[in-house]
Amino acid sequence: MSEKCETGPHDWVANKGRFILTWVLPAILIVITGMMQLAPWMTGSIWAIALSWMGYACLRNARQCGRMHCFFSGPFFLGSAMLALGIGMQWIQWLTFNGLGLFLLIGTPLVCVLPEMFWGTYKVATNGKEE
Repeated sequence: MSEKCETGPHDWVANKGRFILTWVLPAILIVITGMMQLAPWMTGSIWAIALSWMGYACLRNARQCGRMHCFFSGPFFLGSAMLALGIGMQWIQWLTFNGLGLFLLIGTPLVCVLPEMFWGTYKVATNGKEE
């Protein structure tokens, strides 16, 4: 599987265009709206949509090509999207957008780097062959 992903368009992380559209632009949108003085519901909605898109893309990439860190970053981004929505709708009082931003700033590199350091770039089948 890794050959298919590394040489073809199947691994969205390895494809520069898809990587920018799928993860870089939503991250820039999060940073920009985080610095603006928008209503909390608007910031929360924008962050939730951006993070949901990132999480969906990670899970799709994990399923399609087995990119290891996507198995972790997908749920991480989807959970963060729920937190962003909760903050924006003021259902969550114990966390702010600044706190969530710090959580994302620290957590994103960890969930994107550590799994591949420990288990490799792509999921490997239990029989020793890559899936």
